[in-house]
Amino acid sequence: MSQSNSLKILLIPFPDFDTLDLYAPIECLDIGGSIGGLNITFDVAAIRQPTLSHAKVPVHPNLTIAQAMQQLDQYEIVIQPGAGVPSVQKYLKEPETLGIDPKAVKQHLDLLLAFSQLTTLSPRGCQRVLMSICTGALVVGLSGAFGGKTVTTHYEGLKQLKDNCQEAGKGPTTVLPDIGAGGWEGFAAATKGSWRWVTTYQPDGVTVISSGGISCGMDASLFLVSELQVWKDGKTEKIGVAKAHEAARIMEYAWRWA
Repeated sequence: MSQSNSLKILLIPFPDFDTLDLYAPIECLDIGGSIGGLNITFDVAAIRQPTLSHAKVPVHPNLTIAQAMQQLDQYEIVIQPGAGVPSVQKYLKEPETLGIDPKAVKQHLDLLLAFSQLTTLSPRGCQRVLMSICTGALVVGLSGAFGGKTVTTHYEGLKQLKDNCQEAGKGPTTVLPDIGAGGWEGFAAATKGSWRWVTTYQPDGVTVISSGGISCGMDASLFLVSELQVWKDGKTEKIGVAKAHEAARIMEYAWRWA
């Protein structure tokens, strides 16, 4: 373990991903981390080169999923962006229609589960974090990494998230808010009681953060900024809420606390 203020973050987009789900957390963490005294390196791993967002914005991953898996213990944070629910499910269940080998999708899911099961601290001796943005939760849910956790996602994906977690079979998962039988009435109720983000702390494991839809991912990312640890005089301290608010002000963003 080195008392370093340099850390690595891995993001894993997939075809038709939501552009803001990928780039908003990067912006929040880059600005907030810099204010807090951290030097953050971002890696992007994906199956396809380039990977197109729903808006047809290309992202050029610097790693394959296999390469990221080989160096998984180097990452302090792994972030899973989302997409429209149909796009997420097509990627997970019908990858052949996208020209993707199902084995590659399984490798993606295996990476998420493997990271969630790490019991060691990050290379600099700090807590690891797995974070899903919006419907990225559906991917993490199917991987099994949400087993035994309390999680959330965009209100349109709540029922599918519950189904994906049950299919993974890695333990009971509490999905918030409860939309009952679903349908329009359930969605409307969920919208009124929307959770911005949910955190499950694991003292001897990886902390799991799941956010609601799109802008909730920015709120969750700023919360993560406030929780990040900085080494100072031989011990760690959190960046803190005040500096996270400073990052929000620089972005002229109205941070909404859960």
